[in-house]
Amino acid sequence: MEICVYYEKINEDSIRINKVYSSSSTIEIPELIDGYIVREIGNYCFSKKEVDLSNSILSHEIRSSYHECSGSDVESVRLSKTLTKIGDYAFYNCRMLKEVFLPSSLMSIGSDAFMNCLRLNHIHYGCSIFSVTILKQILTQITWDIEVDFIDGSIFYPEYNGSYDEVGPAHIFALNIEGEGFRMRQCFKDGKIDFDGYDACFEKLCAEESESCIFHVAILRFMMGSERYIPYLKAHDLTSYLHTYKDICVMVEKLLEKECLNQSDLDVLISMEKNLETRTLLMELKNKMVTSSSTYSFEDF
Repeated sequence: MEICVYYEKINEDSIRINKVYSSSSTIEIPELIDGYIVREIGNYCFSKKEVDLSNSILSHEIRSSYHECSGSDVESVRLSKTLTKIGDYAFYNCRMLKEVFLPSSLMSIGSDAFMNCLRLNHIHYGCSIFSVTILKQILTQITWDIEVDFIDGSIFYPEYNGSYDEVGPAHIFALNIEGEGFRMRQCFKDGKIDFDGYDACFEKLCAEESESCIFHVAILRFMMGSERYIPYLKAHDLTSYLHTYKDICVMVEKLLEKECLNQSDLDVLISMEKNLETRTLLMELKNKMVTSSSTYSFEDF
C-alpha cells in the first residue's frame, strides 16, 4: 500500500512526518521517504486539526483516491522501524483506531498522543516483552482496556477510572483511583515490566473486575509460563472466553497439558467453534488427548 506524506527535514538525513494521505484506513509508514530516514511523527499528524505545512515537503502528488489519514479514517497504523519519537496529540480523536505497531527504536512520546482513541485495544511492540521500552509512558495516556503484544508474549492492562475529589475548603483536591488497572500500569523497573509487581495485583483484581477481564489477565500470564494462575484457571469455566481468541488452539493445548481443561470442556469448545479449520484442529487435540489417555495391559483382554 502506497502513501503520500507531507514531511519536514530534521537534519540532512532524517525527516518528521506531518500529514499522511492514503486510499486505505490501514497505514504503514516506510523507513525511507525520498531517501530520508523517517525519525518522527509530528504533532497532530493523524488528527483532523490543521497543521502548519508551510515548511513541509510533499512526497508526491496526492491522488484523487487518497484521503487525509486522520480521525475516523484511521484503523491501523504500522510505524517505521526507524522511528524514535511520536509528537503531541499525534493520534488525537482517531476514534476508529484499533491497533498501533510500535518499533523497538521508539524513545519518546508526546502529550496525549492517543487522546480519545477509545477503540485502541492492541499495541504491537516490535521487541521482546523483557526489553527496556517506553511502555510505562505510553500507558499513562491510556486508561481503557489495552493489550500489548510483544514478539514473545502479551500482557493485558485493564481500564481504570480517575477523578479528583475536593477534600478541603482551600480547594485542595485528592486523586481518587478506581480499578486495579492503574496499579498494574505502575509495575515497571528500569524500563522493564515488573512481572512480580503485576502479578501481585491479581488477588485484588479478582475482587473488583469482571470474569472476562480477570480471565484475560490470567490466560496471557499463563501463556507466558506463570504457574501462579493455574489454580484460578482450574477453578473456573474457561469455555465462555476461550473461543474469542484467535490463537485458541495453542492456548487449549497448553491448558490441557496443565489439566486446566478436560475432555468435556473440549467438546463444548468444539461445538461452539464456527471456523472449520479451528474446529478441525480442536478435534485433532481431542483425538490426541483420548489416545494418550488410553492404556492397555493384559488385564484388558
